[in-house]
Amino acid sequence: MYQLETGLDVGDIAPDFCLKDSVGDNVRLSDFRGKENVLLAFYRGELDQYSTKRLSELRDDYLEIRGLDTDVLAISSDSQQKELDTGGRYSLPFRLLSDPDCALIKTYRVYDDYTKTATSSAFIIDRSGRIRYKYVSGAPPDLPSDMIIIEQLRNLE
Repeated sequence: MYQLETGLDVGDIAPDFCLKDSVGDNVRLSDFRGKENVLLAFYRGELDQYSTKRLSELRDDYLEIRGLDTDVLAISSDSQQKELDTGGRYSLPFRLLSDPDCALIKTYRVYDDYTKTATSSAFIIDRSGRIRYKYVSGAPPDLPSDMIIIEQLRNLE
């Protein structure tokens, strides 16, 4: 049966992690603490048409998001090589992180046990490490809106 957990709430301290990006570098959420906000964008994977649409939207709005002192980290269960291919194919300016065993995806409670991967979701983590915004989609075509994310980021100032 289709089931999705959504237990982390706005105001909670975001769980830290260390994942490899598409070129093999370690990325830790705690590295951003005190420096800048982070948008965690979980997606189903490169083979999902809605995921590639989501990544392309983030690419198109990336400069505006960066201008709000926020970095973007996109996370899926795809392998590092697939993440590298995806980043190049779609000219993505932000880092793609590989979570092949879905450990972080499960920690953030956006694991879809039907597809065995992440569902499209977005978490804004502020400089102090708190979740300030959360959006978890109910179905694949339901994607987090960049306009709402940008509005939320503006409200952090």
